[in-house]
Amino acid sequence: MKKIYFILLLIAITSLQSCKKFLTADSPSLTDLEYVFNTEADAKKAVNSVYALFNQDAFTSRLSNNFSGNSDIECGGVSASPDNSRRDIWSFECTPANGDLLTVWNNGYNAINRANECEKGLKEVSLVKDPTNKVFNNLLGETRALRALWFYWLMNHWGDVPFKTTPSRAGDNFYLGRTGRDTILTFLINDLIEIEPKMSWADELDFGIERINREFVIGMIARLSLMRGGYWLYPDKTMKRKDDYLKYYEIANTYTKKLMDLKPRALPDYATVFQNVNKYIKPLNSDVLYEVAFHPGFGDVGWNHGIRVDAGTHPYGSGSNYLSLPITYYHSFDTTDKRLPVSCFLVYYDKDLIQQPAGATSVAPGKWNRLLVPTPLGASTAKGTGINWPLMRYSDILLMFAESENELNGPTAAAQNALRLVRQRAFSESLWSDKVTAYITTAAAGKQTFFDAIVNERAWEFGGECLRKYDLARWNLYGKKVADARNALIQMGIDGTTNTGTYANLPDYMYYKKSANGVITWLNLYRRPAVEPPVKDVPTVGSNPDGYTRIAWTRSMYNTTTSGPANFPLWTWRGYSDYTGATAVRYILPLHSSVVTSSLGALQNQYGY
Repeated sequence: MKKIYFILLLIAITSLQSCKKFLTADSPSLTDLEYVFNTEADAKKAVNSVYALFNQDAFTSRLSNNFSGNSDIECGGVSASPDNSRRDIWSFECTPANGDLLTVWNNGYNAINRANECEKGLKEVSLVKDPTNKVFNNLLGETRALRALWFYWLMNHWGDVPFKTTPSRAGDNFYLGRTGRDTILTFLINDLIEIEPKMSWADELDFGIERINREFVIGMIARLSLMRGGYWLYPDKTMKRKDDYLKYYEIANTYTKKLMDLKPRALPDYATVFQNVNKYIKPLNSDVLYEVAFHPGFGDVGWNHGIRVDAGTHPYGSGSNYLSLPITYYHSFDTTDKRLPVSCFLVYYDKDLIQQPAGATSVAPGKWNRLLVPTPLGASTAKGTGINWPLMRYSDILLMFAESENELNGPTAAAQNALRLVRQRAFSESLWSDKVTAYITTAAAGKQTFFDAIVNERAWEFGGECLRKYDLARWNLYGKKVADARNALIQMGIDGTTNTGTYANLPDYMYYKKSANGVITWLNLYRRPAVEPPVKDVPTVGSNPDGYTRIAWTRSMYNTTTSGPANFPLWTWRGYSDYTGATAVRYILPLHSSVVTSSLGALQNQYGY
């Protein structure tokens, strides 16, 4: 079925004036709101102009994925020294001169200002005309959710930020200082709570899950509430949460349960969820609640994030994976977990579409694959895959409910059942007794053990979807998980090289063969073989013609020249030097120097920048 798009059809909206620079109006002449918001069709075009800002590089290749590294799951390739690029964000070495900061900051406030303009028009024109109109009410909900999303991202990356909910006008005070995250989040949560009952479900909307809908807004209330109830980094570089945090766990619990009661759905096959996204299929009442829509020729999913495909004469174009998954994550899975081969892809495709081993430092987030699009994109294509980007899935609702229920009441039967629904999808039914029932019984022995199970489950469920950084921050586990991952990688390298220790049973080398059509078959995906198999061309070229080829696996984490850790564990989280994980990670980014300068003293860099 031909994919239907709506977000980018009207990018060139001229009816709304947005800000060219942070918090400044770009024209003294303003739109006639009565004209723009008088009809459903025109009001929808105006709101589409807010969606259109998802199509900028600030979101497609930066905010949606690049800014989410480095966690214990999504890890970007870091240079030998800082280079004032996205890699410095990954290594926690970003400076106020980094241009990506300004790109995302300005785009975020541009989107917020457009949303503010739309809210004003909808409230003062559209809903005055017909306060019960479902289209107008959903558009207001979309507008508020879009504003909430951009503030959510800005706060996650910059902490307390300027807060404005009215459209910029000539003569306004454009030099706003920071507003506390607690104040902003409380406003946004209440804002969405007020509009949510008036919104439409995805199956009532013309573009389904490609438009913000009631189920997504319910989930967004929960996500914002867990951030409000969680920890965050303060300028003195300590992690704290507010005394009223339980109130927000209660809100998260109430709203996740509300969606589970009003609009429950079975979780479909895990692999199929992502195949559908790559194939432009958008099922209703399924796992994905809302996904950012990209028209063919736009969007970077499957270009900078996903399975690597090298350019060649084939018709699929080229793409890479800026963020890879460390082998600590790969080996954290139960080997029978169906999510493992979907999330962690161990090969790439060369210029002839022949599979090649990706290697231990380039495990790809396999959920995104440009080879699956309905029509090949073209030999010369790279960006612009048209693959949508899911922002929330129903499994997230289940796990947020389980987490909030546990925090409030312990691992109750309801909390266990929500976790059960997620794990049952991950394993064959014949394994449920052990992998689901017994596993959950053990996890439910106490509040802390159940919380730990939720932390792990969210890792296995959402790997490569770039949620982990935000989760680790609100849990106050960022430092611990980074230190654990780095230390484990270093130890894997040592144990793989010496064949002793905790990780000696993991593959020191991965052995593989290729079929006639270039498909790789692995000998030892999870364990070191008991006996080393015959290796092709060893000891001399031509030896063992039917033997295996091998690549270094855990051994690649060890540098035999220096007799110490390899570059990957040394460089990946370089700016966080605490190997114990006891101190806070400085995940909050600096303001770009031009933002500080143009604020005329209203804004200053904090957090030691």
